[in-house]
Amino acid sequence: MNLTENRSVFRKKQAKFYHGLISLTSTAVLIFVGVVLCGAEPQIPLVFSCTIAALVALWLGHSWEEILEGMLSGIEQSLEAVLILLLIGVLVGTWIASGTVPALIYYGLKIITPKFFLITAALTCGIVSFAIGAWGTVGTVGLAFMSIGIALGVPAPLVAGSIISGSYLGEIISPLSDATNLTAAVVDCGIFDLMKRAMPIALAGFAVVELLYFIVGLRYGGGDASGVAENIAPLLDGLDASFRISPVSLIPIAVMVVCIAIKFPAIPAVMAGILSGLLVAVTAQGMPFGDIFTIGFSGYVGQTGVELLDTLLTAGGIESMMHANSIVIIAMAFGGLMQKTGQIEALIAPLVSRVRSRGGLTALTAVSCICMNVSLPDQYLAISVPGQMYAEEYDRRGMSRVDLSRALLCGGAITSPLVPWNTCGIYCSGILGIDTMHYLPYAFLGIVLPLLLIALSLGSSLTRKKA
Repeated sequence: MNLTENRSVFRKKQAKFYHGLISLTSTAVLIFVGVVLCGAEPQIPLVFSCTIAALVALWLGHSWEEILEGMLSGIEQSLEAVLILLLIGVLVGTWIASGTVPALIYYGLKIITPKFFLITAALTCGIVSFAIGAWGTVGTVGLAFMSIGIALGVPAPLVAGSIISGSYLGEIISPLSDATNLTAAVVDCGIFDLMKRAMPIALAGFAVVELLYFIVGLRYGGGDASGVAENIAPLLDGLDASFRISPVSLIPIAVMVVCIAIKFPAIPAVMAGILSGLLVAVTAQGMPFGDIFTIGFSGYVGQTGVELLDTLLTAGGIESMMHANSIVIIAMAFGGLMQKTGQIEALIAPLVSRVRSRGGLTALTAVSCICMNVSLPDQYLAISVPGQMYAEEYDRRGMSRVDLSRALLCGGAITSPLVPWNTCGIYCSGILGIDTMHYLPYAFLGIVLPLLLIALSLGSSLTRKKA
């Protein structure tokens, strides 16, 4: 070790709570100013956040080499998720061309009845979001349901709440979701292991939500069925005219389900979904073989003649995932830097020292995610920052990181549209035309699921103590 290295080691200080707080608070301010006040994307505020965290690290005596190592280790941790997200872009475009996504929409619209409108709206949005994600569902099928619900006399905030509940179910149960793939990268676990752990509580929570929509919707059960038919007829006709809707189009989904059941690795499973989708697109839908390459990179372009459908079906392709991947890479670099320089450990030490039980740590994780959604405010950061904060603590207590992933999804992914200044809240409010605070009481899934997770976690800890 040379003299310079000796001095560097001698000067290095242990990170304190306020060091981590400076970096985290700066990030919250930058994200709020950039995203909420200036309407910018979160990438550049995140770059400045990395800069401030790096300056704090230099103040603590860390070398640039250590800072860079931390950022690169965080990025390396996300590379599998980045690859999966790129492939998901290809898969979404392929599944539209194969008629898989159109078939999901078609069959979902077919089940709508005035008497059970809220239930069917949430369920249909959940089905569609499995394939195209929450934002795509809210901005397309969700808009259609808004007009149908208003025509039936259902209050607009209640309709918006059911749409958001259904749309964000896909953020937890779908292997195609940005949120699930980011979470798997952050906690370093398999995407299908994560899904198997999160799906039971997600479906149980959704069942409770559907019951609530049934009870609330009883007073609006006298709507005119012809009004529903009139609203959805153009959508059904457009799908019928542009695709051969049949159970054959659902084969790619069946392939994915089989891959999950036999514990296929994530990347080969997504490739199996892509290849089966291409086969159906070429054979059943008559897609020219050469279109495979264009759709895989640039996505599918809807040409049904129905504006709403064309917006919905213009999606997919590797290009479409670049935005999400850029956020993932920079967020993981920020987390890796914070982890390497001890700032994350300094932040969580006062919190975890007061939590003794495993259930208490799970509940703390979920609450932290909710707080991050409020303070940072972006869904990606509400997942990645707490995930990196608590990962080592879960290891120390002998807890599975898959349990950590479930807490991140139930606390971070699902509550993001309930915060008016969160990127998800801004998007949903802007698209649906309903103020966030007005639909919040009716977005039952974002309320029920975190409470259910916390109750089950604390209940299991009490049971262990009594045993």
